[in-house]
Amino acid sequence: MKKLETFIPADHSITAEALGFAGLTRVILRAGLSYRRTMAYFLKKGRLRDFINFLYTKTFVPTGEGSGEMAYYLIGPLIRRCPQLAPYPRFIEVEITSRCNKRCIICEHTWWQEPSRDLTFQEFKSLVDQFPLRWANLTGEGDAFLNSDYLDMIRYLKAKGTSVYLVDSFDLIEKDIAYELVKAGVDGIYISMDGASKETYETIKAGCKFDKVTANIRNLLEIKKQFGSPIPEICFRFVINKLNMDEMADFVKLVRALGSRQEWGDGSKIHYVGLLDYPEIHHLYLPTIPSQRIEDTLTVMRSDPENLPVVFAHTEPSKNPSINRCLAWMEPYFALVPHHMALPCCAVLMSNSRKFLSEYCFGDYTKEPFRKIWSHPYYRWFRQTVTYPDSPVPAICRGCRAYNTMEREKKYGIDWRKREDFE
Repeated sequence: MKKLETFIPADHSITAEALGFAGLTRVILRAGLSYRRTMAYFLKKGRLRDFINFLYTKTFVPTGEGSGEMAYYLIGPLIRRCPQLAPYPRFIEVEITSRCNKRCIICEHTWWQEPSRDLTFQEFKSLVDQFPLRWANLTGEGDAFLNSDYLDMIRYLKAKGTSVYLVDSFDLIEKDIAYELVKAGVDGIYISMDGASKETYETIKAGCKFDKVTANIRNLLEIKKQFGSPIPEICFRFVINKLNMDEMADFVKLVRALGSRQEWGDGSKIHYVGLLDYPEIHHLYLPTIPSQRIEDTLTVMRSDPENLPVVFAHTEPSKNPSINRCLAWMEPYFALVPHHMALPCCAVLMSNSRKFLSEYCFGDYTKEPFRKIWSHPYYRWFRQTVTYPDSPVPAICRGCRAYNTMEREKKYGIDWRKREDFE
């Protein structure tokens, strides 16, 4: 039980089986109470809409940055069985730019030949206005702060009452930008940081400077203090590979040295994930994470109550839950290159396969309304098929980083049909 309280699997039915009803109830109640400081802050400031959206994010967003996923302990099995019950999307992820000034050695962006392009503010507005949005994750393969419209996009979402989460290297978030993010009310930021030492970090994240990033992080915490704000809640994402696996435990210490658990935020954590394998980075890939590295990391975390909680997710493909349990398709992902693609989720990305994704995507979101894309027979077939255990795996899900498709692929094969096959 001690480990389950520290490391809850990503799949809720597995969690329910492991904990039982009473244990599951305790986990949900404990999770709710852990956010009391943030909820009190919203109520004290009279920000009722933010309060409601925060609760909604922690309850009804099925997966992804900042999600609490609590409702899906109970309703997840029903939606998997009857995907037509899933509502028109209220949660989306959007790629803001394909430009980047770094050459991170584990990132597909370093190896691809895709065009450099920004999402324009008008394209962004036309997209997000099509949804009854409650949550958005602004992410992608470029550095979003190279897009001059990025802050305006964030402000626009917040003005609509949307919970906003970002994924960023923190290389460009200096004091002036950090101030605007806190002022705008950004709900959470996931900092991509793949090393505990300057040498390892700068080797992996080529173009980023360790001292600059850590200074930017400290500046953000100071600005949060000035506002008296528990948000944005700050999480860290550490992609495990052969160069940094020996620094996993030290990374917990680094985060502790940068700030206290109270400063980071109520929902903050350190998120360890596995590296996606593709030819250009195969020499860095770890198919299994040494168990001693995991135990050492958990030991350091437990040694000090001020350390952030640690979560391991899709670190080893063989241990991922079956694709039959997937609900990530409730959060469509809108990619920018090689064209404006509507994809089922973010889990099919980051394996240097944009051309493949463009062939199997659901449509171009700048050429037709998303509601038309969502109701197209191809998309409807996908939602009916992806979690059905006795059917081939949809081609676009092949190589998923979050769920294991291999068992179904071996038994039933892959369905290679594309959108044009349903027209």
